[in-house]
Amino acid sequence: MMLKNFWYVAAEPEEIGRLPMSRTICNERIVFWRQEDGTPVAFEDRCCHRRMPLSKGVVTDDKLRCHYHGLEFDASGTCVHVPGQTTVPPDSRVKTYPVLERYDWVWIWIGDPALLDPTQIVPYPWRTSEDWGNKGTHFHVNCDYRLIIDNLLDLSHLGFVHLSTIGTAAVAEDAKIQTFRHENSVTVARWIVNTTPPPSFQKVLGWAPDMVVDRWQIIEWHPPGFVRLSVGSAPDAAEGKDFGFVELDRPTPKGGFGQRNLNAITPETDTTCHYFWSHAYDTKPITDETTDALYRQILTAFREDWEVFEMQQANWDDRPVIDTIQDAGPLAARQITERIAAEQAMTESVAAE
Repeated sequence: MMLKNFWYVAAEPEEIGRLPMSRTICNERIVFWRQEDGTPVAFEDRCCHRRMPLSKGVVTDDKLRCHYHGLEFDASGTCVHVPGQTTVPPDSRVKTYPVLERYDWVWIWIGDPALLDPTQIVPYPWRTSEDWGNKGTHFHVNCDYRLIIDNLLDLSHLGFVHLSTIGTAAVAEDAKIQTFRHENSVTVARWIVNTTPPPSFQKVLGWAPDMVVDRWQIIEWHPPGFVRLSVGSAPDAAEGKDFGFVELDRPTPKGGFGQRNLNAITPETDTTCHYFWSHAYDTKPITDETTDALYRQILTAFREDWEVFEMQQANWDDRPVIDTIQDAGPLAARQITERIAAEQAMTESVAAE
């Protein structure tokens, strides 16, 4: 279920250079490259002459030259040279896509260029703020992107899939959960009171296994595939009536450790996707050692999830599934996605008449 007229994360900045790079996004094959000044460019990965993938070509003087017959396209997608002739056939151009760089990711607009609005980009300020340590990567996953959203909105799986890293049994059995559904977003707030810290906190922070903390997991989803989490633990965080917050930017309680888990899931096809993520923290001191140690712990957990996603997809069919109390968030996100898809289809139908 592909939603158009949205910004998607297309790549990490270092993936795109003067050598053309091909990537499929929302079932559209796209070639990315950079101009000499570093500006990213995105074309359909198909020459308008004989359909050769332009990603097999080369970039010279801010023009992308097709590998097959040498047609050259400038950054606007217009063919400016055809070898062996002085004129260029009318309408010799390729489709272009709006792209920009923000929050240390390259974003692409999929849909009607007339509707694009950079302010619609979901903010990830923790990735580029000097006040936060941050590190991440991305995976190519063989699953429907919605399975990853389900996973992030239902963290009860931490008590089973991630017991060696970020999970404890209390996450599944003892969490107090509230789900808040808005017109175009979903927030799931989870609190686990009087529990022990997960293994990753014990290893990275040196917390004792029998230390008693209160743990929070605030998960916020925006369509199509943007999930931001405020997670952490602190002694006595649940004291007083203020515990139960749902704000992502609430300061970490004294003596605790707060983090932001940042996720951007971009559909590739109906059963594959690009999963961009990073993990940020602001508890001082911020050091390369702590950043790397935390990243390694989260990377291990995310690889465990990766395996789960692909096993789910391989086992997916049309038979009905049951839902549990943990599924309120995932179900709300799917319903919003389906509603937007239906509105999109209606708009396209009216435009075609």
